[in-house]
Amino acid sequence: MTQEPARVLVVDDEEPIRLTMSDLLRRRGYEVITAEHGEAALALIHQRPFDLLLLDLKMPGLSGIDVAQRARELQPEVAIIMLTGHGSLDSALEGMHIGVFDYMLKTVSPRDVLDRVAAALTQQQEHRRKQQLLTMLQSVVSELGGGQNAEQQRAEPSERWLSVGDLQISTWNQTVRRGDQTLNLTPTEFRILVCLAQQAGQVMSYQQIVQCAQGYEANAIEAVELIKPHMYHLRQKLEPDPSNPRYILTVRGTGYLLSAMPNE
Repeated sequence: MTQEPARVLVVDDEEPIRLTMSDLLRRRGYEVITAEHGEAALALIHQRPFDLLLLDLKMPGLSGIDVAQRARELQPEVAIIMLTGHGSLDSALEGMHIGVFDYMLKTVSPRDVLDRVAAALTQQQEHRRKQQLLTMLQSVVSELGGGQNAEQQRAEPSERWLSVGDLQISTWNQTVRRGDQTLNLTPTEFRILVCLAQQAGQVMSYQQIVQCAQGYEANAIEAVELIKPHMYHLRQKLEPDPSNPRYILTVRGTGYLLSAMPNE
């Protein structure tokens, strides 16, 4: 069976950008639809499902952030990449808290565009596979009629926890607990924390964290600018006293480490 091509929506008020991006993605085999502003994009999102949204951050009327927020409500699993024409990454990073997979400067190379689109779609497909597996397991448990089999099936996911001190991180359902408290992390914050937990007690450079959490290589300056805002927000949620962190420690000039014994 031939797999259907991923459906991508490119939204940008600049026609040259829309044409360039859509032509590049079509030549790679994606099904591409374009919209020139946020209102038109939302109308399309209401009409049909998309696998990926490529959104201009700054547009007249609805911004890319506005479109991303509403799209999340309509299509929770859609992958989102932000486009920005600004040299500063600060405004692009605003979108990360709503589950934006990545940002791209409009001057990025065609190869980087294709690499990042592919990475976003791969992550989305992996998430869908996990959800389908979970649904299938729940269906099997239901058909078996509960009892011990159901208890055993429910116990299996609980084995997919990473434990670091009083932190419990579930890679099965993407939840994080600190003691009895469940933390509300964005997808990017969760991926960063998992990467640090897998190397607990060891220093990870900014570039290593980007590679692990986002799936692509970044230069040293780009990696610092990308990771620091996420780490700030992650600490606000994770640390009892963010000004004096005991979980995520900064290694000056290098990166971060997750303390293997944060309670001490």
